[in-house]
Amino acid sequence: MPETTGDNCFLTDNNSFSARCRTCRGVRIRKILYSRLPQRWAHRAPPLLVEFVIGAAIALLMFFVRVPISGLTGDRAPYALNFLAVVLAAVLAGWRSGLISLAVGQLLILYVLIPPYYSFAVQGSERLGGFGVATVSQALVLLVIALYQREVDKGTAERERRMELLNHALNEIDHRTRNNHQTVLALVQLQAQRSSDDDVRAALHQVADRIQAIAHASERLALRSGDLEHVRLDDHLCGLCEQIERGLSRQHVNVSCDVEEITTSADKAIPIAIIVNELVTNALKHAFDGREEGQVFVKGRMNGELKLTITDNGVGMKGRSAGKRGGLGTKLVENFARQLGARHEVVSTETGTTHALTIPTAA
Repeated sequence: MPETTGDNCFLTDNNSFSARCRTCRGVRIRKILYSRLPQRWAHRAPPLLVEFVIGAAIALLMFFVRVPISGLTGDRAPYALNFLAVVLAAVLAGWRSGLISLAVGQLLILYVLIPPYYSFAVQGSERLGGFGVATVSQALVLLVIALYQREVDKGTAERERRMELLNHALNEIDHRTRNNHQTVLALVQLQAQRSSDDDVRAALHQVADRIQAIAHASERLALRSGDLEHVRLDDHLCGLCEQIERGLSRQHVNVSCDVEEITTSADKAIPIAIIVNELVTNALKHAFDGREEGQVFVKGRMNGELKLTITDNGVGMKGRSAGKRGGLGTKLVENFARQLGARHEVVSTETGTTHALTIPTAA
């Protein structure tokens, strides 16, 4: 299935993997462009030594490439490959390496390829002028590269500074959001403890459960997911189920979660989390009245649409009292299902209840 954008908020595991691979490749390319070899190898050798070795080695390489073709070109264009050597050295190791490559290459060419051979003397004004023009031209090319690299380095440093500031701000916002959730949760729980009315206390505990579900969803957003737009739904829902099971633990009543690797938008993660929270919580509280054992299954599959099922093997809705059905939780599920554009089907028998939600990838 192709990767979806815009309102198409779900990505399959292959697309998510491909997106992460593209991100990793981009990071590696930027590292090569913005972090030259002397800095990258600083832990192995002094940067100045690396610059000298790279500059001299590239100049020698181009010289030895140029020597075999002298029979074809004669003494014409003797400096052509040294231009390439200067550029390569400067790009790989900085302007000093390019300068070393310029000096080593020009001297080798002058000594070996320009008559009189094996001498630094230059005969004729044309050859002397050619040597001078080639040297100045290479120096100008090197100057342009050095100025460009300086601007790139300045831009990279400024970008890294801004990214550090942004990461710090996001961490601070994330921290404050968690604190706010915990503060509200603590207030609701404290009020529930002080209430003498059982119905009010139960209602406040339900509110606390919903706040906890939203807080759990928020924790999975942005920084936990590797970007600012998507959430790993499998990790999120299974973590939520574990949390609900711990909070409403009953001996021999368990919650199983089996959700494919699916990524969804942050805007859809919270409604889905609240729906799962309501249905799993309701099943744990009411589906096993009068029973010692039970199982709640949460399953998610992606096949063009997200198919999410919450199933229990309890007594079924007919075995529950009327007061336990049709309340606020049911209304929340229906409202959020409509918000997601989802189809919600319920099948209940004496052997259990299944809630099946079909959520389109573009709501």
